[in-house]
Amino acid sequence: MQTFSSPLPVIRPALPKDKEDVAEFTKFIWGGHDYVGEVFPEWLKDPQGQLLVAEYAGKCIGCAKVSFLAPGQWWLEGFRVDPYFQGLKVGSRLDAAANEWFDAHGDGALRLMTSSKRVQVHHLSEARGFVRVGEVCAYAADALAESTDAFAPLRAEEADEAAEFCQRWSPNGYLNVGWKFAAPNAEAICAAMKDENLFFWWRGRGGIVSAWEDDEEGAPRLIVGMEACAGEDRIELLKDLRRLASARGAVVARWMNVIGESVLRDLDAAGYRKDWEDTAYLYERGKS
Repeated sequence: MQTFSSPLPVIRPALPKDKEDVAEFTKFIWGGHDYVGEVFPEWLKDPQGQLLVAEYAGKCIGCAKVSFLAPGQWWLEGFRVDPYFQGLKVGSRLDAAANEWFDAHGDGALRLMTSSKRVQVHHLSEARGFVRVGEVCAYAADALAESTDAFAPLRAEEADEAAEFCQRWSPNGYLNVGWKFAAPNAEAICAAMKDENLFFWWRGRGGIVSAWEDDEEGAPRLIVGMEACAGEDRIELLKDLRRLASARGAVVARWMNVIGESVLRDLDAAGYRKDWEDTAYLYERGKS
């Protein structure tokens, strides 16, 4: 373990000067595919959340972000620590500061997602009052090059109706908004629309879908962040999503949300296969 002679790291709001340090210590995380260095400049401009960093000996060595998703819905993300600076409890101190900021300034629910293998994060989160509310995984299927007229765009003025539909047919469901999860109320749906999420009615008013398009892994994909349908029609909805993916120029439809026995059975029947090696845990708490 590296030894250090300077004082303990200082946790403070991020400053523009921290961008270079963050870009440097994150460039080898996740095999060089970490996104935090790229989004850090945008996070600095966020007027509603809070971006925190850990400073040690004049250098930024860690960061954490509290993000506002919609009224009453907040997200913890971007926890990173320079691998060189172990032994200073930087991660736990950033976590404490982020949670304290939420308790002082946030409202409603605070959520986070972490790998199912990160046991230390599970223990730390549970000690802070978080409850594990679901296990998240991704399942993918090839797009079906078949025409479909099953989907119609959902308009912003229909957000209340869409939220009521979700509450009726998927009362414990979550809306995945680009790797962040929120309860699918009208405010969250409208916020996601402004963030370029796609929303569709399925077969009249028989179902609802939220998705976004992605090509970061070398092939265009339609990422399905939420689906809900009336009755027992989910298998047909999931198949139609493969057709929608093709119609929008994607080669893969990827479903990514909280898993359970019934949805796993329907995903299998609709031709989807597990697309992640591991799963992730979704945690949630209210204000302390």
